[in-house]
Amino acid sequence: MIVAKPKKGTLFSLGLFIVLAVGLATYITLTMLQGRPVWYQYALVALLYPIGIGLAIKVVWGYKVVTVGKNRISIKYPIRFQTVNYTLKELASWKESVVKTATGTFKEVAIKFVNGKILNLSYQEHTDYPQVIQYLKKKCARKAIK
Repeated sequence: MIVAKPKKGTLFSLGLFIVLAVGLATYITLTMLQGRPVWYQYALVALLYPIGIGLAIKVVWGYKVVTVGKNRISIKYPIRFQTVNYTLKELASWKESVVKTATGTFKEVAIKFVNGKILNLSYQEHTDYPQVIQYLKKKCARKAIK
């Protein structure tokens, strides 16, 4: 079984950004309560809180563990207490996108199922990405979009 989940480095960097954004917004809010606030403090607080809290909700709610193998694709959302199972017959198509940038190559696979749901996995953010691509090429080569 191939297990693709978010890399720890990705989660750490997003978590660090969230902590810094919310921490800075909290610090600015406390300084505003102690003295006379300036207009840019309001602007920073109004910007940092929604970004930090919104990103935290997106990361936590979107956390998924994808298991591929035995002619099945299973997507588990631990925070939602939900698991979605698909057979390879329910796979409508898949496409790997490769974009070369100045700093390297960005790879992402989009797997579309017959019910319209799309699963996106990227090389930079998920573990076992090459194994997932190899499995899809082996089992579902006809459904690949080029």
